[in-house]
Amino acid sequence: MARLAALWFGLQFVWGAVLAVSLQARVTALDPAGAVSTYATIAAIGAIVGTLVQLVTGPLADRRFARTGSRAVFYATGVAIAIPGIVALYLAPGFAGIVGGFALLQVGMNIAIGPYQAIVPDYLPPERAGAASAWLGIFQPLGNSGGLLVAGFIHDDRIVAASIALALAGSWAVTAGAVRTRRSIAPEAEHFRIDAAFRTLLISRTAINFGFYTLLGFLFFFVAQSLKIGGEATRTTTALLFLTFTIANVAGAALAARPADRYDKRLVVLAANALIVVALIALACAHEVPLAYAAAAFAGIAWGAYFIADWALACTLLPRSGMASAMGIWNVAAAIPQILAPVFTAPLVERANARGAGLGPRLAVLLAALEFTIGALWLLRLPAPRRAQAR
Repeated sequence: MARLAALWFGLQFVWGAVLAVSLQARVTALDPAGAVSTYATIAAIGAIVGTLVQLVTGPLADRRFARTGSRAVFYATGVAIAIPGIVALYLAPGFAGIVGGFALLQVGMNIAIGPYQAIVPDYLPPERAGAASAWLGIFQPLGNSGGLLVAGFIHDDRIVAASIALALAGSWAVTAGAVRTRRSIAPEAEHFRIDAAFRTLLISRTAINFGFYTLLGFLFFFVAQSLKIGGEATRTTTALLFLTFTIANVAGAALAARPADRYDKRLVVLAANALIVVALIALACAHEVPLAYAAAAFAGIAWGAYFIADWALACTLLPRSGMASAMGIWNVAAAIPQILAPVFTAPLVERANARGAGLGPRLAVLLAALEFTIGALWLLRLPAPRRAQAR
């Protein structure tokens, strides 16, 4: 299972570096005065591109899997396109190069991500979904952590770009080798449709990802404007805060793996998000870096538990015959917040900052807490699973 999940490490290595630190830092270096609004625009453009790519790629990957029993060609194609995007994003001299590189990166990453997220049901039976998702839940923070360390502590963009590209290519090679040695599980003929349970899962995940991308997108500005840490220390402190969050994910994933298989997954999600909300309120009130680190660690443990339960729910509810198509639509619940969270939150941050320096990013963190709450409560609209009812 670990080798099948390895590519998730590389994909998250990329996003940990780019979305948490590098994109904001590059925009700030080129346009310090308008960094918030410029970042929001570029992030939205990239996410729109990624969404469209996933919606097109999903059905193609399902048809290929029905014919050949493999989606591996999509993993390889996506990685091959993403690596030039990484190089352009880090080495381009102006805004046009940053936008073009980020868009190309989104194309490649999303060609791979949708089909790859079907790897658990493609090769493992439903009763092992929670344990298999735990490997993904462990590799996600490890990959994010690696990307954060590279982006936060290495200030030569050529080395950063090369490190990210190597992590992505290496993890793809491990998963590609594992796929070649395994036989996939043939899906039952099942008509793919978006039913009430799928809609509930989509709405819940969308709201929760609004919270995640609001936090992720404005953490850099929280460090710079609210904690008042400037210069190169802004990148380093942001990386360390998010690194604390992501390392703590491992503990949450390990703690939630068995409950996600044995108990009502909705309640695991609800409990995890309640802890995230408490941590974000503490973070929004923090004026000292140690309290911010403690809040990040607490939120990270809870996020790791949420990730496991959410993925296990998807593997249980989504149809095997159309898994890549379903994952493409399911990932819209992450792509839409990635587009809209910066667009909606940036004006709030700028207006609040006009009233008090550093107030805007604090309100962004509180807004993220509200979005997590809405998403978790919405999931209760799903009917309780039979095993949970029997208990």
